[in-house]
Amino acid sequence: MNEIDPPAAFPYRPVSPARRRRGRFLGAAGTVLALAAAAFLGRWAVNAALAGPEDAGRYRLAPPASFQGLALQETGPRVDAIKRGQGAPKKGTSPVAVVYADQAGTAQLVVSGAAGAFTDEDPGHVLVRGLHAMGADGTTPQDAGTPAGGAMQCGTPASGAGPVTMCMWADHSSVVTVTVPVEHEPVAPDALAARARALRAAMEVPAES
Repeated sequence: MNEIDPPAAFPYRPVSPARRRRGRFLGAAGTVLALAAAAFLGRWAVNAALAGPEDAGRYRLAPPASFQGLALQETGPRVDAIKRGQGAPKKGTSPVAVVYADQAGTAQLVVSGAAGAFTDEDPGHVLVRGLHAMGADGTTPQDAGTPAGGAMQCGTPASGAGPVTMCMWADHSSVVTVTVPVEHEPVAPDALAARARALRAAMEVPAES
C-alpha cells in the first residue's frame, strides 16, 4: 500500500511510547473494572428493588478527601476510563469511581463500585465466582472488617497490560473494587486487603448521615 503524506497544515507527530503505554494502561484499567462491574452490579441491581435483608441499603459510599496520605481525585483520564467501563448507572445504585494519588499526583489506588440495596445472601460466593470469571486463577478470602459485614476477596486477574491485583468487598449496601494502578507492580493480596479494609471503614457510612 502506498504511503500518503499528511497535509502540511497537520504535521505528523508520532505518539510517544510513554503516551502509548499510558493509553494502554488506562484502557486496561477501564476494562478490568468494567468486568468487575458487570460481574456484580449487573446481577445485584436486578435484586435491588426486591424485598431482602433488613440491612440492605443501610450504608452509602462517601470517599474521604484524603486516605493514608493520599489525595482524592474525582476527575481525570483514569477516572474517565473507569466511568466509561462502568457504563450507565444501574437502576437503584449510586456508582463511585475515584483515584487516590500521592503528592506528585501519581495514582496509587483505584476505586470503582456502587452503593445500593443489595439482596444476595452469600456475597463471598458471588465475589469468588466473579473473580474466577475475570481470569483470577485463585482467590484469597480476607477479613472484611467494618460493622457492615459482608465479605472480601482478593485475586490477580490478567489484563491487556499485565496482571492486576484487586480486592473486592461486597455486602448488602455496596460492592467495591480496589486496585493498584495497572502500570504498577502487582502487590501482595494481604497488603492490598489491609488498605481496602481501611478504606472501607472510612468510605462506607450510614445512609442517613
